Amino acid sequence: MEQSHLMELLRVLQAKEKEQVLEFAATSYFNNSKLKPHILPLLEICICHIEKRPMQKLDKKDVFAQMFPGKTFVSGKLEKIMVEAHKIVRASLLIQDYFHEKNEFQRGLNFSEIVRRNGLDVRHQQIVERLKRSQEEILLKNSAYFFQQFQLEQAIHKNESLHNQGKGDLNVPNALISLEVYFYLNKIILLNQFLLQQKVANIVTPDNIRPLIESNFIPEYCINESPDVRINYEIFLLLKKNRLESNEVKSLYHLLLFYEDKLDSESLHEFFAYLRNLCMLTISQDYENSQMEHLLHELYIDNLQKGYLHYEGKLSRTRYWMISSNAIRVKDFEWALGFIEKFKNEIRDENESQDIYRLNFANYLFGISKFLECLDYIPSTTVFIDYLLLGKRLELKALYELQSDLLPYKLDAFKMFLSRTSQKLLSESQRKINTDFANFLHQLIHSIPGDPKRSETIVKRLQEKKQAAEWRWLLEKAKALKLP
Repeated sequence: MEQSHLMELLRVLQAKEKEQVLEFAATSYFNNSKLKPHILPLLEICICHIEKRPMQKLDKKDVFAQMFPGKTFVSGKLEKIMVEAHKIVRASLLIQDYFHEKNEFQRGLNFSEIVRRNGLDVRHQQIVERLKRSQEEILLKNSAYFFQQFQLEQAIHKNESLHNQGKGDLNVPNALISLEVYFYLNKIILLNQFLLQQKVANIVTPDNIRPLIESNFIPEYCINESPDVRINYEIFLLLKKNRLESNEVKSLYHLLLFYEDKLDSESLHEFFAYLRNLCMLTISQDYENSQMEHLLHELYIDNLQKGYLHYEGKLSRTRYWMISSNAIRVKDFEWALGFIEKFKNEIRDENESQDIYRLNFANYLFGISKFLECLDYIPSTTVFIDYLLLGKRLELKALYELQSDLLPYKLDAFKMFLSRTSQKLLSESQRKINTDFANFLHQLIHSIPGDPKRSETIVKRLQEKKQAAEWRWLLEKAKALKLP
C-alpha cells in the first residue's frame, strides 16, 4: 500500500490540496466510475492515516477491513479502487493547476478558441484584444512572456486564415518574429545550462550540438527585444570561453545591476547564480585571484539580503559552507561569524549534533588562527561525506599549524581512509584531489624550514596540481618554507 502511486502522491500534498481532493471526489460529475461509492472512503482513510500516523505503514488488509467490515479480503478489489482513486487525485491536481492565477492567460486563449469554434467571432475578437492589452502591460519580458506572445500571434494568424479574403499578411510576420524571439531565448537558455554543466561534469559535446555552440549568430532585434535575451546571450559568450578574465565577469555584474529592476524574480535568481558560478570558475583558473574572491563575497552579501540564496526558506549545506569559507578567505571575519551564527538554524539537512554548523564554526576559528579551539569543534564523524572530508583536512591543517606530534599519525590514517573507502562513497575525482592534498602535506611535513630550493620545488609541483584540495593553503605553506 505504501509503495502505491496513490499513497506516494497523497503524502506530498499540502493540507489545502488534500481538502480539495476530497471535495473533488465527493462531486459525482468528476467521480463517475462504477466504483465511486468506495473512492471517497478510501481517500479519507489514506489521508487520515498520513496526518495522524505518518510514520506507520498502511496495510491493505486493514484498509479493506475498514471499508468492507466482515468481508473476506480481496486484494484485486482494493487495487481497482486505488487505481480509480489515483485518477481522481490526479484530475483534481491538474484542474487546480489549470485554474491557478499563473494560467490566466492560457485560460483566456483556450476560451477564445472555444467561442470561435462555436461561431462567436465578435466574442472571440474581444477576448483576443483583451489578451493583447494584458501582454502590453507586462514590463518583465521573460521566456513565459514570449511563449504567450507567440501563442497569441499564432491564434490571430489562425483566425485570419479561416476568414482569408485575399487581403493582408494573415499576421504571419508577427507570428514569425514572436516565434524567433522565443526560439532564440530558449535555445540560449538551454545552451547555457549545458555549457555550465560541461565545465562541472566534463561532458563531451555531441556532434549535433557543437555547431549550435560554435555559432554566435542571434538576430540583433532578438537581443534588443528584452534584457532577458541580452543577459542570457552575454552569459553564453562567457561560458564559451576556455579562460575567463575578471573584467569580463565584472561587466556582466554591472549589466545585471543595470537591468535589475526590469527582470522578474525567477530570472534574477538564475542570472545571479550564473554570475556566482562564473566567479568561481574564474577563481578555479587563477586561485590567487583575490579580485574575484572579493566580488564573490560582495555577491553573497547582496544575494543573501535579496533572498536569492535560499530555497524554500533554507540554505543548502554546500552553499552555507561556500558563503562562510569565501568570507574567511577575504578575511571579513566579523561578517563570516555573523553569517554562521545568524543562519545556523536555516540549514537544510542539519542533524541534531549540528555537524554542519560546527564545522563552519571550526573553519572560522582556523581562519582567525585559533587552532586548538578549531580542533574542539570539528565533528569526529558525520553522515555527510563532503563534510567528513572537509573536517579531516581541517584537522590536519590545524595540527600542522600547531606543529603537533600527532600530525604524521593522523595523516597516515587519512591516507588509509582514502584508500579503503568504498567507491560508492567517494568519486574518483574526490579521491584524487584529497590524495594530492595528503601527498603535498607529507612533503611539507618532511621539509626543513629555511630551504629556498625545497620551497621552490614544492611550489612548482603545486602549480602543476591546482586541483588539489586546500591548494591555496598548501601554496602558502610551501612558500613559507623559505623562511627559517
